[in-house]
Amino acid sequence: MVDRFSVAKDPGGAAPAGGDALKSSTGYRIGIVNPLTLVGNEIKTILRDRSFPFAKVSLLDSTGKAAGALTEVDEEPAVVAAVSDDELEDLDLVFFCGPPSGNREWIDHYRDDRFVVIDVSQPSTIESGKLAVAGINLDAITGKDTLLISPHPVAIPIALILHQIQMLSAIELCTATVVQPASEFEQVGVEELAQQAISVLNVRSVTKEVFDRQLAFNLYPALERNEEFIVEQIRALTEPDAQFALLITQGTIFHAHTFSLFTKTRDDLSVDQIVSRLRENPAIVLPEGDQSFGTTDAAGKDEVLVAEVRRDPTIRGGFWVWAVCDNLRRSSALNAVLVAEKVLFGNSKVM
Repeated sequence: MVDRFSVAKDPGGAAPAGGDALKSSTGYRIGIVNPLTLVGNEIKTILRDRSFPFAKVSLLDSTGKAAGALTEVDEEPAVVAAVSDDELEDLDLVFFCGPPSGNREWIDHYRDDRFVVIDVSQPSTIESGKLAVAGINLDAITGKDTLLISPHPVAIPIALILHQIQMLSAIELCTATVVQPASEFEQVGVEELAQQAISVLNVRSVTKEVFDRQLAFNLYPALERNEEFIVEQIRALTEPDAQFALLITQGTIFHAHTFSLFTKTRDDLSVDQIVSRLRENPAIVLPEGDQSFGTTDAAGKDEVLVAEVRRDPTIRGGFWVWAVCDNLRRSSALNAVLVAEKVLFGNSKVM
């Protein structure tokens, strides 16, 4: 497989991150392309909650459908504008969310208009950007990095888990089954699932505008097959020589991905070794005492919740990891904001 993605690596004596290209003395000028998407809206929320020192946040639309829409920024009214050169050249950093098809032509303006790109659109169409994940490789990101990709929300939790495990032993194989939520299809997907559930309970025909069949109380193979793309990102972030296999199932849940991973390492590791290493990453949480995790527990959480680590008694070096992660927070919006903080301020925060 050709490796499309590069990963930020330790630059040694590279210049520290900072606001060398700051366009305004009053503070950072930030753009969010397609802010009415679930991830775009979550980025707005996280910027506010983290007291991000912005002088301005521009809300831009690349779909041709949301320009003129009224929303808010930092609890103040704001209007979405159509993305343009005039808008972009005034910004220091731009988050690109939503459909990649409308974003690519504007991402290509980053050199001429001198702004940092953080691409959160999925699947990313950028071929020369660096994958960046808080908890894996933020230390290698500097202020000189101007084209950055926040990986697919399925790739980030898997890569975080494997990153910790490979500190103990080389990973030889990993297979993953992932159940994806309706929110991967934006708010219309969430609303259609809710409508379908009500219709099924009332023995009525179900609406099938977003999903091609009944999703409520059902499971089936995911409609959008991005497994190869996601595996390529995981491989770039973890162990390039390992064997990876991934299957995504469409789940009857509103938010959060559910992961069942089988991993085989070169050495025979104990559960205690693995759990101890996972706990060392602030982006990962394991249950304490009688605590237990399920898919609904992940909603609104900023960590990957690892519910169980279990050895496979039939395969040497083999074990299972069951985990959940909010698909809008840690594996999307929060990661993008943490990457932005590293580029602009030099912070390598994981939380």
